[in-house]
Amino acid sequence: MNSRERQILRLLRDLDAPAQEQLFAFAEFLQARGKTQKPAAALVEPSIVAPVAGESVVGAIKRLRQSYAMLEAKQLLGDTANLMSRHAVGGASAEEVIAELEALFALHYARYRELRSE
Repeated sequence: MNSRERQILRLLRDLDAPAQEQLFAFAEFLQARGKTQKPAAALVEPSIVAPVAGESVVGAIKRLRQSYAMLEAKQLLGDTANLMSRHAVGGASAEEVIAELEALFALHYARYRELRSE
């Protein structure tokens, strides 16, 4: 629970029962209004950039970020860093890691599409 949620909970606890009911009714109103006013997010297609011969892992990451610009970098960071480490420290070949990076970006794009189609 974040600090804002704790603050709301404290305020709620300080209210009497009728005021709590009013607060709930207002919160439900705001929630319903937000659902009806939220425009459908436009689905952005990737613009796949072709790999260059002898591409490095870092180059592949940059290429994939450009190809899948609609994806949140923060959501990819952990897995991307792990794959980069497997190559730099673990000795995995660049080709193997690049193939896994391409699969990772494709998977995240599939999730992105699912969320936009709901």
